[in-house]
Amino acid sequence: MIKIDKLIDSITSFLKERFDIMKVDLVDKISSAVSRLISFFVLFLILLFVIGFASITFGNYLNEVLESSYLGYSIITLFYIIIFIGLYAFSKSGKFKNLIESEFNKGIKR
Repeated sequence: MIKIDKLIDSITSFLKERFDIMKVDLVDKISSAVSRLISFFVLFLILLFVIGFASITFGNYLNEVLESSYLGYSIITLFYIIIFIGLYAFSKSGKFKNLIESEFNKGIKR
């Protein structure tokens, strides 16, 4: 009876240690993923500002060159519409979803 109690205690302590190790691993992976996600969003936000101000600057430049008060902005808008249509077609083909899933799976395996 004493050996069975020791065996149960050993198994219980082993399982508790394994659970604690798995919990620490999980917390590490989650904190790593969250930190990467936050840094991605900060960089993405900065990139949006850069693209926005560059678009305004280039629109003003085109307005000066074309001697128009709106044609430069229209050209920039048309450029973004063409990019949107291309990305929309890419996403409808399913390739965009597959690309995101494969990158997500790579990130999880790290």
